[in-house]
Amino acid sequence: MSARFDSELYEEILEYAREKGIPKTRALRELTKEGVKKWRLTKALSFYKDGKITIWKASRIAGIPLSRMVEIAASEKIPIHFSEEDLERDFKAVFGETF
Repeated sequence: MSARFDSELYEEILEYAREKGIPKTRALRELTKEGVKKWRLTKALSFYKDGKITIWKASRIAGIPLSRMVEIAASEKIPIHFSEEDLERDFKAVFGETF
């Protein structure tokens, strides 16, 4: 794979590499990996906010623990969607059919 960068972005990649004391190819891998992680989180939060997926599914898309996803959603002021049916299902899972 190859990529072309404008001179400003290229200089920022080089600066990152210098600060970390790593080769520029490793710097590019690290920065790309971090960018993909942020993209996955943003996508997951957007889907969750729009009601397209559950918070659990959002945590799986983002690749983070459910508890962390709940914290992030709260920090972004995204309400937690939890219906009466969800609550009943969870109670049954924990306490059995006769809760």
